[in-house]
Amino acid sequence: MQSNNIRCQNILGIVAVAAVIVFANVISHYIFTRFDLTSEKRYTLSDSTKEMLKSIDDEALFRVYLDGEDLPAEYRRFRNDIKNMLDQFRAYSRNIEYEFVDPNTFKTDEEKMLFYQTLVKKGLTPIPVTSESDGVQKQQVVYPAMEVSYKGRETAIQLQSAGISGKSTDEVVNASVENLEYNFVTALHRLSRPVKPRVGFLLGHGELANIDLYDIQMSLVEDYTVENVPLDRNISALTGRVQNMQDSSITVNNKFDVLVVPKPLTTFTDRDLYVIDQFVMYGGKILWLVDAVDADMDSLQDKPQTFATRLPTNLEEMFFNYGVRVNPDLVMDYRCRGIPMMGADNRMQLVPWYYFPTLVPNSKHPIVRNLDVLKTDFVSSIDLINNDIDKTVLLTTSDHVHIKNAPVNIQLSDAMIQVDNQLFNRSNLPVAVLLEGRFQSLFRNRLASSFSELAEIGYKSQCEKPTQMIVVSDGDIIRNGTGINEQGRYPYPLGYDRYTNVEFANKTFILNAINYLAGDEAMIDARPRSIAIRRLDVAKVKDSRAYYQFANVAYPVLLVLLLAAVVLVVRYFKFKKQPSNNN
Repeated sequence: MQSNNIRCQNILGIVAVAAVIVFANVISHYIFTRFDLTSEKRYTLSDSTKEMLKSIDDEALFRVYLDGEDLPAEYRRFRNDIKNMLDQFRAYSRNIEYEFVDPNTFKTDEEKMLFYQTLVKKGLTPIPVTSESDGVQKQQVVYPAMEVSYKGRETAIQLQSAGISGKSTDEVVNASVENLEYNFVTALHRLSRPVKPRVGFLLGHGELANIDLYDIQMSLVEDYTVENVPLDRNISALTGRVQNMQDSSITVNNKFDVLVVPKPLTTFTDRDLYVIDQFVMYGGKILWLVDAVDADMDSLQDKPQTFATRLPTNLEEMFFNYGVRVNPDLVMDYRCRGIPMMGADNRMQLVPWYYFPTLVPNSKHPIVRNLDVLKTDFVSSIDLINNDIDKTVLLTTSDHVHIKNAPVNIQLSDAMIQVDNQLFNRSNLPVAVLLEGRFQSLFRNRLASSFSELAEIGYKSQCEKPTQMIVVSDGDIIRNGTGINEQGRYPYPLGYDRYTNVEFANKTFILNAINYLAGDEAMIDARPRSIAIRRLDVAKVKDSRAYYQFANVAYPVLLVLLLAAVVLVVRYFKFKKQPSNNN
């Protein structure tokens, strides 16, 4: 009787477990749940990405060209991370499909070369890889790239750059893994919107040249229509005006979604200010990257000091009207980059240059949230004006700052100043501010006779809908450095410091700012998150290879045998017959 009860209990237990498994599978079909226990949350998609995936209403096919049995270890891991990310995408949208293609499975070399040429024409670059196995080096080519098709449109995405100087393959691949969500979201975002937003770069006031803006403009062209805009006092440079023939009314539409003003140096006329002001009144978004003081390192090339004076841009009243004041001063910050100078031993060395602050964002705003350090050159402080516009400080100085008001005597000996609390007594000064709201026109109370004809062609005194602008008190924050070779000047990556070989986060900040102003917040949220590399100790593995091979095979078996022994012992004592009591 007792054995029958035990048998029934076992059967009921098996049935209960099976029922729970079936129930869990049915529920998981309708409700997706995942527990991400990684410290960097590498398997957790951003909320914006989830919302975008839910809006995908047609099949989106991801064709990944990273596959094959002989992939190096780093790229096998990369392939698995790509698959994991696509599985996450599929969990939030049934319209996500993917396939992995091995670009080396061709019968003839001619077919392979033709296929490679097709990929290269689409902008997908092969990556040469050298791997080593048992002391033998192997050269091969991999294609960490993909094509995405959606609603009859296609785009190609390079999932890894060709390589970063001074970084190992493992580090480069890890950086590419960090970019996966952003690259996938970028592809879907690019294919799902019918028209690219237009981004204009203002010209005509001594702004940065094309070579200085090369990296940021090349980074924008895939997702935006990028144009240089010479203002030249042209009333229609930023806005298009159409007159209704029936009632003579004027319909005004902005030509650009975002206007970038990259380091103007000369004076804006009142007519130019009027054109920009009305662009804002009709909902235009502006990224201002301005210097208040004319300071640069070129002036110190041949002499130990220079005087930096106030720049006559004529933008002060406009900024004050919108809600900020860019002060005509220079910030000396103890948290700064170094410049090469001759030391006492006649050797070049990097010394702190307090005019080059490094900014560490601590705001929770999406534009700068989780952003790495930025580099700046000759920064001014910004004051916030009390008006009805909402203001969010995006970037600030450190907590040990000294201010020099223009005109500023800049001396190379300033690098030798010792930081002390009496001199560096200012802290956390704003240097980048987001303004949001319904701006009022700079010209609402002063339309002179020279503007009388302009008032008749669509003048607005206030924005009908809230709009945004960002003011940054350093024009060089968007400027990529340049080098010189036999072909002439060539651009460095934006944010790259050639003295320390460090790439700062300037490009990410500028892209985030433009994405935000253009309404592309999903692309901001999907930007790279830091994923730690858990490396094996190569020397230890080499010395103890046999032990680890044995441990990986034997220890799991021994653990199972040990658990089985424990179960047998417990069952023995549980069901052991008790001696009968003859008393």
